[in-house]
Amino acid sequence: MKYKLVASDFDDTMVDDNLKIGEKTKRAVKEYVEKGGKFVLCTGRMISAILPYARELGLHGEVVGYQGTVIADIDTGKFIKEDKMPYETAVKLLNFAEELGVQAQYYYRDTFVIKEENELSRMYAKYSFAPPLIVGMDPKEYLIQNKISPTKVLYLVPPERVKEIISAVNDRFPDEVLANTSKKFVVELVKKGIDKGVAMAYLGEKYGIPKEETVCIGDSLNDVAMLKYAGLAVVVENGSDEAKAYADVIAPPSDRDAVAWVLENLVD
Repeated sequence: MKYKLVASDFDDTMVDDNLKIGEKTKRAVKEYVEKGGKFVLCTGRMISAILPYARELGLHGEVVGYQGTVIADIDTGKFIKEDKMPYETAVKLLNFAEELGVQAQYYYRDTFVIKEENELSRMYAKYSFAPPLIVGMDPKEYLIQNKISPTKVLYLVPPERVKEIISAVNDRFPDEVLANTSKKFVVELVKKGIDKGVAMAYLGEKYGIPKEETVCIGDSLNDVAMLKYAGLAVVVENGSDEAKAYADVIAPPSDRDAVAWVLENLVD
């Protein structure tokens, strides 16, 4: 087997618009693992939001969430490795969101913090498989009172402002924050020095698999770090231009079993 470790992003890479994993993809992952390969989901999602899919695929071992800041055990759900954002940085980012005029939320104990439940929070909870932490007060004040170091801060922004916001964050916090995007309406913020590439290097070292024997599959800016790390970088046809700039191979679109295509055509 030429490539012993395959990491794939999830949304817009492995699933269709209805968040369904194709049967062809399920079979391909199962066969790859049975042959001795190591398959890892590497996503910006919360751990609780990716575990059901990892288990649906029959995977064991690790899953990577929060843009690489958390590595968790699939069977137990327990965090193996977590790189939280410093409390002081989180406060700055929440204040900066107000300055930019965008909505911010943060993630703590594998949930998202809100003042009170509303239609938007119910929709997000259904999407993420995780109930919110309802604190009954302004989430920023809750963070300050409890000196919380969150896993991630997220800005909800108009699509036309994503690049502007990323640039503004990078200019304001060049040594504290990594700003990325995975969807047209979000800017995801994590501790500087932590990304999907760092997570894959950690797993590669753990399993004794060099990057030359690693395939990474993605679609967006937040996948670039692991695409740069990989021995073979694959981007789906529906991926962003930023991601495609680092691709060795362009795979079919995510709604046409792109991951199965990679496993069947490029791995052995």
